[in-house]
Amino acid sequence: MGKRSKLIRTSLAAVAASALALAGCGSGGSGGGSGNDNGVGPITFASGKDLTGAMPQLLAAWNKLHPDEKVTFIELSASPDDQRNSFVQDLQAKSDRYDVMWDDVVWTSEFAAHGWLAPLSKDAVGGPGVLPAAVATATYNGTMYGAPFMTNAQLLYYRSDLVAKPPTTWAELEADCKIATAHNMTCYAGGQFAQYEGLTVNVAEAINSAGGSILSSDGKTVTVDSPQARAGLQHLVDLFQKGYVNKAAITYQEEQSANAFLSGKSMFLTNWPYVYTAASAKGAATAGKFKMALIPGQNGPGVSSLGGIDLGVSAYSKHKKTAEDFVAWMQSESSQKILVSVMNQASVLTSLYTDPDLVKVSPYLPTLKQALLVANPRPKTPNYNAVTLAIQQNAYAALQGKASVDAAITKMSSDLKQAIQQ
Repeated sequence: MGKRSKLIRTSLAAVAASALALAGCGSGGSGGGSGNDNGVGPITFASGKDLTGAMPQLLAAWNKLHPDEKVTFIELSASPDDQRNSFVQDLQAKSDRYDVMWDDVVWTSEFAAHGWLAPLSKDAVGGPGVLPAAVATATYNGTMYGAPFMTNAQLLYYRSDLVAKPPTTWAELEADCKIATAHNMTCYAGGQFAQYEGLTVNVAEAINSAGGSILSSDGKTVTVDSPQARAGLQHLVDLFQKGYVNKAAITYQEEQSANAFLSGKSMFLTNWPYVYTAASAKGAATAGKFKMALIPGQNGPGVSSLGGIDLGVSAYSKHKKTAEDFVAWMQSESSQKILVSVMNQASVLTSLYTDPDLVKVSPYLPTLKQALLVANPRPKTPNYNAVTLAIQQNAYAALQGKASVDAAITKMSSDLKQAIQQ
């Protein structure tokens, strides 16, 4: 607690100390304001529910040095679907309620395609220090429409007191399951296998880790009807059929799968880095008994689906210049250090993954960097909602045993072809 508290205080001080220098950094913007304000003035920032409680601290550093360009925090639901619905409703009405929006990385292409986001200058955001995969999520048709703010990749949590070396392949993971059986544990907690966005993440990881893909890189061609995609989905089905995953995992989202590992009931878990804090907490069944590694794949380390958040500037904002300056500031090193040290989220800046102070607090950072450098975005398409539904429905049928893997992939391909044409 002492080291972490000191780092938090140091990081917050760094934000305040460097804010004067950062205040002048911005995109130059198109200036969306009316009258003579040149797009400068108070703005709003809407995000999903702040589970860390630290967002107001970060925003206060901006407001202290920008009394005429203060940002008001609008906290939305914790549900990504509810967040998206709130944004879409206002954007369709061309409302200027939200100047800056916290966008799941899969929304950026959709919102940009509808003309709802203002283009951003690469001179202000997405520079050479930003992870290339994060920049890719914020780019649509060669133009940046978001400022990568946080990124993410799933990692394999494993009981290091039971497993000396983490599995790098699916076969190695299955071979290790005998250790779990000997200790009266479930081998693998998952994965997130309920029918929701988390299932799309896990299915995409399995398919990519077998050398397959779901859509082409430009999102215009369906590529899932392949032996590699079938192998990836078969791997997930096998985990259930062979009993390596608890049957209840068919209902698991992130929290439920994490709890199965944290309670000591499962030996392996695939989840996001935020679980590290709870797994390390004093009194947890896993405290001092776990480590984190790259997720396994078919023939070697696997490919995580890229998570994260882009900050988008509304095309209907009256103060675009301030909004663009603000998102550039949120991508700055001092702001990103708060993101890592206080919010326990993954930075988009490559340099922070080897920062000694941050690695002391979050020792998994070098491993996470390796995962992020090879991570794949979920399918990029303006029709993402229809695409993810097609993936979820067909994969879930296979996991439940209601459809063979071959039939599920064939139907998924057909449904995806209809989805991308909507």
